[in-house]
Amino acid sequence: MAVEDRFKQSVIVTLAKRAANRCSNPNCGAITSGPTEEPNGSVNVGEAAHIYGANPGSARYDPDMTSTDRSAITNAIWLCSNCHKLVDDDPIKYPVGLLFEWQKEHERRMAEQVGKVAAEIRQRYEKRYLEEFGRLSYLSERLITEKNKYWEYLLTAEVLRYETAPIIQRWNALQRGLYVKPFVRVKKEDSFEWVSDKLEEVSKISQAFDKLLNKEFSRAWGPPGTAGSAMYIVTTCRLFSEVCASALAWEESVRFARVDERFKEVCNLLAGITATLLDQVEKMPKFLVDTISSKPTSGIYELIIKLTPPDDEWSDKFYQALKQAKEKF
Repeated sequence: MAVEDRFKQSVIVTLAKRAANRCSNPNCGAITSGPTEEPNGSVNVGEAAHIYGANPGSARYDPDMTSTDRSAITNAIWLCSNCHKLVDDDPIKYPVGLLFEWQKEHERRMAEQVGKVAAEIRQRYEKRYLEEFGRLSYLSERLITEKNKYWEYLLTAEVLRYETAPIIQRWNALQRGLYVKPFVRVKKEDSFEWVSDKLEEVSKISQAFDKLLNKEFSRAWGPPGTAGSAMYIVTTCRLFSEVCASALAWEESVRFARVDERFKEVCNLLAGITATLLDQVEKMPKFLVDTISSKPTSGIYELIIKLTPPDDEWSDKFYQALKQAKEKF
């Protein structure tokens, strides 16, 4: 296991206390610490287990996660050594979602025993609060309810990754020719208008992408020293995802269009314009997590994403093709 993927001692201690030193497996619940024969000694059989595996080949390993995410308490569950081995030996039977549910339910039950009324109120509050967000990943829910240090940026990274993953997968599939959509025929007399509409659409997509990256996310995070808004962050991430979906839909509309012979070269050049946007979507969550992993206290950090044509000569090629189409038309 890489050193940076291990849980720090402070995380292990906090996790054990939150679990009341009991195994979080609802079918076990064993006490994980107790006395030895020595009056000053104690024994511990509890372990901080990774929900998403810590290294390639381990149970439930996610290659897209960063070391910071893997070593965070949000990716940990307290188990006895027997149950730790049990869940890691059979990751199909014990998937990520189930372990998150174990962890959440166990902490709820332990909290009830510490202070029943307060725990019940807290549980009702969290349930209703999270319902307002709609469907979220388990990790997002923990980041929202626990709000540890840097939670705004880690939440942004997680929601972005969760929301854009299907779009990126489909974009990769489109590039590899793994699916086909019904062709839409563009009438000869509508060709110029169709090209004009496509250019305007991609311009609007680029503008929305720019505003979200450069304005909305910083607003959602709040001014320095002020807590951000979880709802604003999730909403902004979903808007960002919608823009990505629009970029993919735009690509599909161009690649599966049947145009007049005179406009084929124009259409071919249009295909791929949004590629730079879609190819760089994954940079945002990685940048945030990498920045937070250094535990910054102040400073300015920049992520530069350039939305550029497929190549340096694209504009000349496109307008030359459009000119030739007009002449033939």
